[in-house]
Amino acid sequence: MDGFKQFFVDAEAAYNTSEKKLENFRYRRNLYGFCINEGGIDQQSIDYAMKINRDLCSSFMKQPKSLVGYKDNEEKYLPIDDLDSKHISQLTFLMNNNSIKYNQIVEIGGGFGNMARLSKNIVPYNQWDIIDIPHMSELQKYYLENEIKDISNFRFLSAYSNTNYSNLPIDLVIGTHSLSEFALDDFLNYFNNVIKYTKYLYLGYQTFNPSVDLIQRKLDCLLSNGFVVEKTINYIEKQGGNVTYTVFKNTCLP
Repeated sequence: MDGFKQFFVDAEAAYNTSEKKLENFRYRRNLYGFCINEGGIDQQSIDYAMKINRDLCSSFMKQPKSLVGYKDNEEKYLPIDDLDSKHISQLTFLMNNNSIKYNQIVEIGGGFGNMARLSKNIVPYNQWDIIDIPHMSELQKYYLENEIKDISNFRFLSAYSNTNYSNLPIDLVIGTHSLSEFALDDFLNYFNNVIKYTKYLYLGYQTFNPSVDLIQRKLDCLLSNGFVVEKTINYIEKQGGNVTYTVFKNTCLP
C-alpha cells in the first residue's frame, strides 16, 4: 500500500545531493520528473474541455506562460504543452457551471505550481495553500513568484509539518493525481488533518494505478465518511491511462 512513494523518496534524495538551481527545472527529471509531462499540446484533453465549456477552456488557454524553467532549452518552449492541456481540462471540469467562491483552497501535491498559474483571475479564492515535500515547495514559490508575481495569497507548507485545518474551514481541497498516488497511511493522515475539514474535494486518479485495491480503499474512506459525488467524468487518455476526475461534497459540514 505504498503507492508511488518511492518516486518521491528518490527525488528528495537526489535533491539533497544536487546543485540547487531552478532555472532549468523542466529538464531535471531526477528531481522533478514526477510532476512534468513531456510532449506538446494534448488535443484530446483540450477537446474534452471545449465540449464542457468552450469559453472557460479558452480563458485557461489564454493564461500567460513565460520561459521560466526553460533556461538553455528556450527553443523547446511551448505556450501549451501536454501538462498544461491536462490541467486546463481538469480546471474546466471543476469550474464549469460553478457559482461557488472557494475562499480557502488547499492543494495537496501542487507539482511546480502550474494549476495555480492557470487559475489566476479565473478561479475565485482568497487564499491558496500548497502542501508538498520541501524541495517542491521551494520550486512552487520560485515558479509562482516569476509567473504571477504577487504571491501574497499563497502559503507553501511542508508535508512534514503536520498541518491541521481543524480550526480553519476549507472550501476546496485539490488532489489531482497526488492523493491517489500516496501510500495509504499518508492518505489517511491527510484525510484526518485536512480533507475532512473541506466542503469540497477535487480528486483525480488513474483507475488502475498505483493499484485498483489502493484506489478503492481511498474511495471507500471518503464515501464512508460523509463524502458524496457531486459530479464525475471518466475517459481514456491518449497515453492509455484510464482517468477519473470527481468533485465530492462533504455532507458532514454545513
